[in-house]
Amino acid sequence: MVPSFRIRFVRALTCTRQIAVRHPEMLCEEALALPRRIDDPASAATLARDLLRHRREDITLALYLDERHRLCGTAMVAVGWVQQARLSARQILLGGHACRAASVVLVRYGRYRGLRATEQERRSFAALAAACSRHGLLVQDHVVVTGCGRFASTLSAG
Repeated sequence: MVPSFRIRFVRALTCTRQIAVRHPEMLCEEALALPRRIDDPASAATLARDLLRHRREDITLALYLDERHRLCGTAMVAVGWVQQARLSARQILLGGHACRAASVVLVRYGRYRGLRATEQERRSFAALAAACSRHGLLVQDHVVVTGCGRFASTLSAG
């Protein structure tokens, strides 16, 4: 009789920790209170303030909504006053078609800005709304949000 040897393969167990790499300005998803529906300017302002709370510059944010007013995407379409002055409907339309949105809410966020939209911002918003509606994307509202959480809507201001 030939003695039989049992060959055992031992797999080395390595205790490696997986560390998630994050951007320093990235927010935890648990800290965000994302609303299910955006029906009013208050929910749009809350979402914009949560997304942009650590930003110092002026930002124009587009909140894309589906037919049932559920959030289907967000995009920063302009950062700083120079980009806001050159903002066209093309950036808004590209984001809307990418996430198949039915409507959009434009949010102008500024940490240190006045609560009311200026006359130039209102004219710019009206031109953007007209251009987007010609291409099938309804612009629902233009909300101005300050860093302390106050907001004003062009629909409520008239």
